Amino acid sequence: MLASVKVSDDKTLVFSGSLTRHSVAKLWSQRKSWSVGSETRVDLTDVEVIDTAGVAFLLEILKLVGDGKGPLTCIGASEQLKQIARVSGVESLLSLS
Repeated sequence: MLASVKVSDDKTLVFSGSLTRHSVAKLWSQRKSWSVGSETRVDLTDVEVIDTAGVAFLLEILKLVGDGKGPLTCIGASEQLKQIARVSGVESLLSLS
């Protein structure tokens, strides 16, 4: 499935589809149109698949929206994402719920 992003009124980045090495470059190229700030959150409820490139993408968003020190609040994180973050040692940078 194709990946897409919308920015909600409360500056939440709402992703859907796949956040994989095949999709994140296209999404990243859209970042200048995102109205984001330090209060920005990420909604991953409709993300069907995520891989390590998707996790790296989330870390780049963390740098984009703030000072990069985290955590980036991620709503609707899948077990797959939680496992990758745990194994990669980046759990403290991503607030996964």
